[in-house]
Amino acid sequence: MKNNILLYHLSFLLLLSVFTFQSCTQKEELKLDSPQLIMYTPTSAIEGLSMKFVWTTLPNSNYIVQISYDNFVSNIDTLVMNKDTATVSVTGLNSNTTLYARIKGVSKEGSANYADFKTSNIFLLENVFSNQTANIVNTGDITATSIKLSWLADRHVTSIIKTNGSMSDTTQLSTADLTAKNKTFTDLLANTNYTFKIMKNNILRGTVSASTKAN
Repeated sequence: MKNNILLYHLSFLLLLSVFTFQSCTQKEELKLDSPQLIMYTPTSAIEGLSMKFVWTTLPNSNYIVQISYDNFVSNIDTLVMNKDTATVSVTGLNSNTTLYARIKGVSKEGSANYADFKTSNIFLLENVFSNQTANIVNTGDITATSIKLSWLADRHVTSIIKTNGSMSDTTQLSTADLTAKNKTFTDLLANTNYTFKIMKNNILRGTVSASTKAN
């Protein structure tokens, strides 16, 4: 009986060792087969948002890195193609939209792909208006009939869209406006809420809301 118990214990330990070895091997294989894409927090630049991507490296590998705004349905921009690197930066990203990024590791000899694409996504958000808190214009820049809007220096903007209920109109910013970095909207209705969107051509770069004061 003792021999049977001892044999049972030895068999169990052997099976446990094999299972542990296989589990560790599988974890290591998963780690090697899946480069981890890291999308650094985007920063606002003159032409739009800029961003840096980094990833874990694989042995003897090149990489393919792509970005898209429609989850790779039709819009695909390749940043890196079969290049031995572990980081890439990109500028001029569209704000106030979701950016999708993906990476694949490929052996340098071209003999095999280490992994299928690994995808990440992030909502890109910026607001270049400077005289606002929590996307609301400071009260000192508001009267019963006017609202003054200011934006950050060294940002490329072209127009402002003003919305009041269902009414909307676009104001192209003049050279004087761009030099002053501000625009005052006049002849507004008293005690009325307005929303303003500042644009770089067709790209949204910020949104603020403000209510004019009562007469």
